[in-house]
Amino acid sequence: MKRPGLATACLLLAVLLSGPAAGEPPRAGPAEPSSALARIQAAGVLRVAIDATYPPMEFLENGQPVGFDVELARELARRLGVTAQFIVMDWDGILAGLTSGRYDIIVSSMNITPARAQQVDFVEYARMSQVFVTTRGRSFRTEAQLAGQRVAVQTNTTSQRWVQQLVQRGVAVREIRPFPGATECFAAVQSGQADVIVIDEPVGRFFAQRDDHFVITGQALEPEPIGIAINKQEPELTGAIRRAFEDFQRTGGLKRLSAHWFGGELGQAVKPSGFWTFSREVVLPRVIRGLGVTLQLTFGAGGLGLALGLLVALARISRRTAIRGVATAYITLFRGTPLLLQLLFIFFALPLMMGVRLGPMAAGITALSLNAAAYIAEIFRAAIESIDKGQMEAARALGMSHELAMRRVILPQTFRRLIPPLVNELAALSKDTSLVMVIALPELLYETKQLAGTYLRPEVYAWAALGYLIIVVALSALAQRLERRLEARGT
Repeated sequence: MKRPGLATACLLLAVLLSGPAAGEPPRAGPAEPSSALARIQAAGVLRVAIDATYPPMEFLENGQPVGFDVELARELARRLGVTAQFIVMDWDGILAGLTSGRYDIIVSSMNITPARAQQVDFVEYARMSQVFVTTRGRSFRTEAQLAGQRVAVQTNTTSQRWVQQLVQRGVAVREIRPFPGATECFAAVQSGQADVIVIDEPVGRFFAQRDDHFVITGQALEPEPIGIAINKQEPELTGAIRRAFEDFQRTGGLKRLSAHWFGGELGQAVKPSGFWTFSREVVLPRVIRGLGVTLQLTFGAGGLGLALGLLVALARISRRTAIRGVATAYITLFRGTPLLLQLLFIFFALPLMMGVRLGPMAAGITALSLNAAAYIAEIFRAAIESIDKGQMEAARALGMSHELAMRRVILPQTFRRLIPPLVNELAALSKDTSLVMVIALPELLYETKQLAGTYLRPEVYAWAALGYLIIVVALSALAQRLERRLEARGT
């Protein structure tokens, strides 16, 4: 946009500063919307609060909100003629944000309780219960059947409190096994460390339909209503949301949405999806993308580490004390501190201490290459010192300088000896790349961890193991081929 000239600016300033003429009534500004619904329609945006930590209802995937509640909110906004803008909030303060006007509605699987109904209005859109989930071939249909069983629950949830109350009422549960997340609950049952899970019905149905190892066999608690929360001061908005939801339900949209996320309406049979189908449709695209990042880190850091390691090794055996001291200090520093600490320092501390800001990929390659160089330097040094000293003496006797003798005589003889330890170092480096997940770089392990947590499918870690195995086997095959070629040349 061009800036106005001086004359134009002065004219605009004069107009703005001039008041109404004498006797002229003040001119009214644009009218403010009289209600939240009018404001939403004028702005074209419905602000929706979610606590994005509850798959399959609402969670983040690749940084974007997804889930049953998210799609429901988008449909409601579309029926109001606007778009949905999602605001991720912590659960503890989500109601306070609604009453203070930070957003318009909450669509986040909120139970409708008498206490909450006094604070906000609700539009009920589903009913949820606690269910029993176990491995196929077993069945738990009543609370009495939990006697003598190991029950997995999520820590500090309705499930855990309900099972604890069963014990207090005399049901002799063998052991209550609380886990921090649903992933661990499902893994415990699949590995035989627990017998049954008590968990929210949508979570159980969502993951049971994606893994035919699991099946829902019974209901632990009567279904409780969940609703869309709206400020009590906005009855017009509440009515509009209610009509939009009823229209969505009447046209079959709610049924289709439930089928997509739960395999059918809540309370209906779930058609499971096997491991191979899930892997083909969901896992492999992200695993392949993560494998590409891992390869970039491995070969990028490996190449830089190799070059830097050679320089450090030559400095380490230098005849100059100061140069040897710097090289020794470098090796001691990077071999004596954890790689994870070095990575965190480069990514988080350097911007504060020196103003150096590196992106995740640059920080990952920098940390990995600096660390690898310290180990590669010692590999080079050991290989160089293993060459008979007579080689150097003979080269010097022919009139070569120390540097020329090193470049022409010593280093070429070290290459064959270097191949096995360098391949081992590169293989170790490929596995060390998994540490960059702490700075949210989506490499192989990061992608599989996200999938395992989002879909409660810990077996997807097998794909990460396969990816790392492929890298190591390929490097070993490359090393063997190089060794054969060097032997054929007689070097």
